[in-house]
Formats: sequence, structure tokens, C-alpha cells
Amino acid sequence: MRIRFFPLLCYVFSLISGLDGQTLQNSEPASLSDVSSAGNDATFYVIPVQDQIGQPTLFAIRGGVKTAIAEGYGTVILDMKTPGGRLDATLEIMEVLDRFPGKTVTFVNDEAISAGAIIASVTDEIYFTDKAVIGSAEPVTGQGEDINESMKRKLMSYLNAKMEAYTEEYPYRSDVIRAMMDPDFEFKIGDAVISPEGELLNLTAKRAHETFGDPPVALLGSGIVADLDELVSILSSNTDPTVTKFEATWSLNLAQFIVSLAPFLLAVAVISVYVEFQSPGFGIFGIVGVVFFLIAIFGHNVAGLSGHEPLLLFVIGIALLVLEIVVAPGVLIFAIPGFVFLMVSLVWSMADVWPAETPDFTWSWEMFERPIQNLLGGTLMGIVLILVLARFLPKTFIWDRLVLKESLAVESDEPVAQEAVGIVGEMAIATTDLVPSGQIEVHGKRYEAKLEFGTARKGVPLRVVSKRDFGYIVEEVQS
Repeated sequence: MRIRFFPLLCYVFSLISGLDGQTLQNSEPASLSDVSSAGNDATFYVIPVQDQIGQPTLFAIRGGVKTAIAEGYGTVILDMKTPGGRLDATLEIMEVLDRFPGKTVTFVNDEAISAGAIIASVTDEIYFTDKAVIGSAEPVTGQGEDINESMKRKLMSYLNAKMEAYTEEYPYRSDVIRAMMDPDFEFKIGDAVISPEGELLNLTAKRAHETFGDPPVALLGSGIVADLDELVSILSSNTDPTVTKFEATWSLNLAQFIVSLAPFLLAVAVISVYVEFQSPGFGIFGIVGVVFFLIAIFGHNVAGLSGHEPLLLFVIGIALLVLEIVVAPGVLIFAIPGFVFLMVSLVWSMADVWPAETPDFTWSWEMFERPIQNLLGGTLMGIVLILVLARFLPKTFIWDRLVLKESLAVESDEPVAQEAVGIVGEMAIATTDLVPSGQIEVHGKRYEAKLEFGTARKGVPLRVVSKRDFGYIVEEVQS
């Protein structure tokens, strides 16, 4: 099976042109020739790479590697059985694995085809079961069709250079992977033809361990083992190892879905909060706004992009906004820092932040470019929809049902005056508490109103200052 290429077509072209685990104890000794030891650090974090490789796979590996770094694991093992998948996710996975400071190992548990072969090739060691197969990594479009020749030349040149950069310390790996990706490449070592021109290279476990050169070096493999337990026993030098397995769950697919909808979620949250501020009290729109903000943060957290810090900042921001409403509404003493905390938490949750122990990791502007784009895109979308709602929604029955009638239900069944009448400058009486929105009465009719600053209790005399799409702006009359 060949790599699905279409999702990364534009990305590659631009580059060319310019969850919880369970601990297992293993003490049964095993033997294997020609393998290297992991040293004295017998702590292993096992990440399954199963089925199609895509964004959920990236989320799992990124989250697992971050956990392994933060908790001090010495070795990350990819338990691999995959027919391949998306190239964009594959390239990001390569970068994630390169950041791990310890040893990375691939256990080819039956097959590492297409994208799986490429991922395996950038790990420090590759182990096989006796029936395992690796190879066939030619890029194709998302529909499984061949790429046109011009783009294929550019893509293969880029991928070959990428593989050389990641595998330069291994004498044959870059050529092995090139032969797996490019059928026009003839792979020879001396007089021995490993892969003839016109064919894609596939290696069995036995062929992957054929040795060449002086001193002899295997083509690709580091050893053949029966199962994961035997591999761990060998890597731990037969000492008592600690093994934690990353458990992939349905939440990774949910995270992928949430991350892809981030701008839309933010837009809905912005609209909901705006409508909530235009209606008295705290109701369904406020709840929807908070929930959608939390969903955006939750999705990126599960995706392995952030820790608990963004959620903490979000809670602080919400607490400050509640203080603004309860203690000093309209003064903005708490609202402004609360809003800042909310925005920082959203951007932080979408940024790919690594543990401090990660080698070569530094804070940079590039980390926040995409999150800021998502935030600005969602906010802009929300503002546009708010303008549309402000223009048309007050004239519809939907607004009556969702806002006006709901707000009047507690006080009275009297009809709310819908038509804009000339009451600007008139005296009014607050028929509900204004905090800062509420209801006023002018000449026996009720209207939606809002104070620009502060609050007003029921029965307080007010003056109508101006007319807005969602009601009137009023001010308290000083006696």
C-alpha cells in the first residue's frame, strides 16, 4: 500500500519551493544475537501504531512522547501493525519522535507498510517478529492514484532529503527507504542488487537482517523477537523493567474532530456570549458559550497539544467575569483581565507546547501562529454573524421566544412593545433589576434596556438615552 499524498500536496510544495497506561512487570529472560542494549534505564513507554495512520495516530504518539519525557522514561517503543496512511501526519510524527531525548524503538508486529515504514526508519532501532514485513512506501493521492510526474519528482526529492537527514548515521537506511518509495531507483550494495529498477522494495524480517559491508551491518533490522515481552526483556538487559502502555481510546477520534472545528466552536461561543450579555440574567446562551469554550480547550488537551495550564487559566478568567457581574457590573475592573485570561487560555490550549525537559524545545512565535489564526478566524466569524443577528434577529419570532418572552415570564404576561417608538429622552422605571440588562417601563409599556455602566435595582427611576437594535440604553437619574 502506498502513502496517501493529497492532504500534504500544498504543504510539501511550499517546503520544496521556498492516555493513561498500565504497568507491567517482565522478568523472564530471553536471548537474541546482534542486538543493542538500552543501557541501565529499564523504563519503557509503549505506544500502539495500529491500522491507518492519520491525525489520531499523531495525537497518540505526540501525547505519549510528551508523557514519556515528562515522567522520565528511557525508551519509547512503537508497537506497529499498519498498512500506511497520510503523509502529512507521518512527517509530523517523524518530528515528534526526533524530540525524544532517549531511545526510540519500532517493533514491527507483523507489518509496517507505506507510512509505517517511513516512521519506523527514523527510530533508533527496528525489531521484527519472524513473519513481519516492511516496505511499499510510494506516495499516491488521497484517492490512491498516481501523482503526476512533475510533482512526483519534487516530492521524491524532498522525501529523499528528509530521510537522509534523519538516517545519516545508518549506512543503508536512506537507500532502503528510497527503494521502498521510488520504483525507478535501483538499490545495489556492491554487486548485490537489493531492489531492481521498476519494483518497490519490501523486506521480510529475514531480509531486513541481511548484512553487508565490513564490518557487517544489517540492512534495516536490529533483531527478531517473538513478542513485545521478549523485546522488553532484551532491551532491559534482563533486569526487571517497568513498562507503561499508552491506551488509545475513542477520545482521540473525538479530539481530531474538535480540533478541526476549532474556529467554528469559537464563533458559536462568541455569539452565545454576546447574546447572553444582551439579555437579563444568566441563561441558555451563557451556558452554551462557556461549554463551547471548554470543548475547544478539552479537544486540544486530549490531542496532546496542551497540559492543564490552559484549563486553569480559563477557570480564572470565568471567575473574574463572574466577579464583574456580581460585584462591579459595568466597571470592567474584573472583566478586562478575565477576558485576557480566556483568550490566553484558548491560544495556549491550541499551541504545541512540550515539557521543559525536551531537547531543543524553545518557545517561539511559530508555535502560536496557527492558534492565533484559529482564534481570530473564529472571532471574525462570530462578529459577522453577530452583525447579521443584530440586523435581522430582533424582527423575528425567534428573538421573542428566546430572549424577550423568557425575560418577562417571571414578572408579567404583558406584551413587550416591539415597535421603535420615540421614547428617547423620556423618563422610565426599572421593572426588573438591570445588571446591566433588564426591563424598563415607559408610558405603561415595557422595553428591553441596558445600562452602560453599573447596575440598577427594580423601581429605580431612569432616563432613556438612545436606541439600539437589541433595546434601549438608559442611565440612572440622580435625585
